[in-house]
Amino acid sequence: MATAKKAAAKKSAPNPGDAPPASKPAGTSEQADPSAPASKPFTQADVVQAIFGAYLEPDAPHSKKADANIAVQRYLEQTIAKHSVGSQYNIILFYDTTRMVQSDADNIYSAVTEFPEEKPILVILHSTGGYVEPAYLIGKLLREYSGEDLHIAVPRRAKSAATLLCCAADRIHMGGLSELGPIDPQIDNLPALGLKSSVQHIAELVAEYPQATELFSNYLAKAVKPIHIGYYERVAESAVQYAERLLKPHAKDLKDNPENIAKTLVYSYKDHGFVIDKQEAVSIFGDKLVVLNTPEYNLGNALYQALDFINRIAGYANQTFYMIGSLTTAPVFTAKK
Repeated sequence: MATAKKAAAKKSAPNPGDAPPASKPAGTSEQADPSAPASKPFTQADVVQAIFGAYLEPDAPHSKKADANIAVQRYLEQTIAKHSVGSQYNIILFYDTTRMVQSDADNIYSAVTEFPEEKPILVILHSTGGYVEPAYLIGKLLREYSGEDLHIAVPRRAKSAATLLCCAADRIHMGGLSELGPIDPQIDNLPALGLKSSVQHIAELVAEYPQATELFSNYLAKAVKPIHIGYYERVAESAVQYAERLLKPHAKDLKDNPENIAKTLVYSYKDHGFVIDKQEAVSIFGDKLVVLNTPEYNLGNALYQALDFINRIAGYANQTFYMIGSLTTAPVFTAKK
């Protein structure tokens, strides 16, 4: 018996030359790394259970949140695996129901610089827009790291600044429910071009009712500073320049020259929310740049449905959800205010 105990102790004791065992960071989940193969399929029920366990249970440990992230990542991986076209691309997810901001460019940079191999990039884009500056930077980044073979799938909405981002793509994949939108800049949720339009409308009223000239003159003097008209126009011209620069690298595939297309997107629509559907998009960009109902679009649509499902479950848990980056990027859940 004593001999057996000594043998067991000798077998379990570390060799002095061996490296010490790696310590696990505090709060790390016991789940496998999300890039490793899944041992079993993750169902919608698994995703619901993981999110509710992390964000509805009082005093849930940090590991529960890590498990929820892994469940989301596995669920999305499985969605991609059902589409053979997914293996041809490095995939970027841009699912955001809030506003495109500078930190989004940081997330995209982190994702594209960590892809293990160089492939064309396919972006699954769902965004209502935001600031034009990060949209421009993201477009430049994606082109650089895609080997100038950039594809953007729009399963539902890519409005405003997200449409500007689409201008960087070599192919925009659209379907029946896809929509782009004008990229006229907004200031305090009002169109920058609206001030100029208002002044023009007042001038027309003065021409029609000359007896009211003094009334309109006094109103304009009190309500509008001339410098504001020039500033708002320059903001709009800046949006044209951004779009033109993103379009130029694939000008050979465009229906018109980049400057004209950029001006169309900024100046041609009266409503910022105007729906530029797939037919309208083809009429603007041409059928070489905008392609319809492709396998890439089908993959984008499937991923949108998966992400939208996750977003709805997050809402039930009083969380706002978004995911911007690659499949290994942690999804973000933030408590609703």
